Amino acid sequence: MYKKLSQTADRIEAVLRDRRAPASVVGGKVLPGFVEMLLRPDPGTKVNQVKALQADLALALGNNNVRVAQSGIHLAIQIPTEQRRQVFLSTLIAGIEHIPAHTAVLGLSEDGSPLMARLSAPEVSHVLIAGTTGSGKTSLAQSMLLSLARANRPNQLGCVILDPKKRDGDVFMHAIHRHLMLPVAQTVEDVQSTLQRVLQVMEQRSVDSNPLPRVVVYVDEMADLCQQGGVFVVEALSRIAQRGREAGIHLVGCTQKPSSQAIGSLLRANLPLRLIGRVNSASDARVASGMPATGAEKLYGSGDFLAVHGGKLVRFQAALPQ
Repeated sequence: MYKKLSQTADRIEAVLRDRRAPASVVGGKVLPGFVEMLLRPDPGTKVNQVKALQADLALALGNNNVRVAQSGIHLAIQIPTEQRRQVFLSTLIAGIEHIPAHTAVLGLSEDGSPLMARLSAPEVSHVLIAGTTGSGKTSLAQSMLLSLARANRPNQLGCVILDPKKRDGDVFMHAIHRHLMLPVAQTVEDVQSTLQRVLQVMEQRSVDSNPLPRVVVYVDEMADLCQQGGVFVVEALSRIAQRGREAGIHLVGCTQKPSSQAIGSLLRANLPLRLIGRVNSASDARVASGMPATGAEKLYGSGDFLAVHGGKLVRFQAALPQ
């Protein structure tokens, strides 16, 4: 392994030197889904020069999914590995000494530590999970809900699920059934009725000032539901995204199409934590993350994600819900 890493470092330095953007490889890490080589640009070499050479680096390293990113004070060349190490939720939870209340376990971050998101924190509140088919977004959402259900009793946290895929007999549903506050909404009529109930609870809680139990409203295929359900569904979800946190109601939405046209600009603007899997293009990556040049189009798929929050990026391998 050391010899292979050394050869990779030599190739990277040679490409940058030949393209007049010299930099030194100062370290490396082998992570669950990729190898990360850390760079220190030479004096006079600009960060954008190195980022512009992503295609050249990919060609030299024989991997189309090479990604150039920031990693602390260094630049990082991230190279997907052929043998990806899977991360299982049960194993990950077993190694965490304490999970704070109302905190979802996401997976294993690029530094090898568990990545979690505390929904009750003001800077998190609501989550958008975006990615193409095969990116792993549904598995990530299920792992989040399962981890919340395992760490919180039903009187502390409940779930409301809007799921047009009609999976009411699967293992996931069985595992969280004690936390379900309403039957799973599968038709447009069910979705509208369920959202009306959630809005009523939100309004009542604004009077009572009692945010418990906290409620996670999980929406699968959010863009499709917004299109099928029309104005009411978009406005209801937008109201939850705007006012839900104070009432202890949190939105977790999955979509392949995170554009303003698909889910509404007001709704998208109020989902502060973005979990982005592989997307089709740099343009889709920018729309999903709200940031330029994230490189989400270079992610490997199958649980390879970026957590985007407050202008910061963390790459992680999403936990499988097992």
